[in-house]
Amino acid sequence: MIDTHPISFAGLTPSPAWAFAEYQRIRKTLPAGLPPEQAPCTRELESLEPLLDHFQVFVFDAFGVLNAGPRAFPSAISRIRQLQQRGKTVRILSNAATASHSALVAKYRGMGFDIGHDQLISSRSVLEQSLSRQLRKGKFGVLSPASSAPDTLGVDWLPVRPGIRADDLDRLDGFIFLSSEGWNEEIQEALAKSLARHPRPLLVANPDLVAPRGDCLTLEPGYFAHRLMSQSAIEPEFFGKPYRPAFDAVLENLGAKDPGEVLMVGDTLHTDILGGQAAGMKTMLITAEGALQGMNIPDCIAQSGIVPDFIAPMI
Repeated sequence: MIDTHPISFAGLTPSPAWAFAEYQRIRKTLPAGLPPEQAPCTRELESLEPLLDHFQVFVFDAFGVLNAGPRAFPSAISRIRQLQQRGKTVRILSNAATASHSALVAKYRGMGFDIGHDQLISSRSVLEQSLSRQLRKGKFGVLSPASSAPDTLGVDWLPVRPGIRADDLDRLDGFIFLSSEGWNEEIQEALAKSLARHPRPLLVANPDLVAPRGDCLTLEPGYFAHRLMSQSAIEPEFFGKPYRPAFDAVLENLGAKDPGEVLMVGDTLHTDILGGQAAGMKTMLITAEGALQGMNIPDCIAQSGIVPDFIAPMI
């Protein structure tokens, strides 16, 4: 299957340096970080190995930590297997929202990760839980490819894809952004104009600005949602990392677990590390592949003020 997530938009081709700068630019829309006096003293490690006896619960980001696009990291497969064999509690917290939750679980099982339905928490499932708890009236435009099975959302919906007419956009009562797959300048401009004419709710399952897919970064719904914020008077509602609904869903999944006993492992300072710290978790930044690949990590930490407890190239 050809991946149609955009790798460029309006003359922009994202790079790790651009993504970091863009996260810094939108920092005011992200959760507050730890005050400087509470910042941890970071330990640099070769891998997760020295921490195996220090934590019972490990929560892993997916892209950049377990895989890059369809390619799973063999070391990640073996590490997850090792943790499970040692009786550790393992969860995956993913901002991926294109596929339904069941399809996403099947995808990671197909890559070689032995996980069950309740061991993966996707931002899409967090959104769907919110929709089931709080009835949203009216017809929603769903921004996603046809393959994403929006029927699982539990709302009255209409697909929003390139070619949709302006009057059809204007008649919708709100929008749900699942995936940037197939997104382009034309539909972005049409939606921005519609929201400027008549502001309505925008629910964003995936707040990521970019996603690492091996040899490139793709632009994700969070990037386009923030553009819509600047083009209209809307305030999107975000459900994935670094926002609290995603981490509340993890803690609810884990039961009565002290967040301080949970290690959040991710590749992005502004999503995995910031969000984990805001939820009270310990954090580990992975640097070899992912959003910060090739960057000067100490400089990124100093500029952002987001300080992980641990750093390692891979898990």
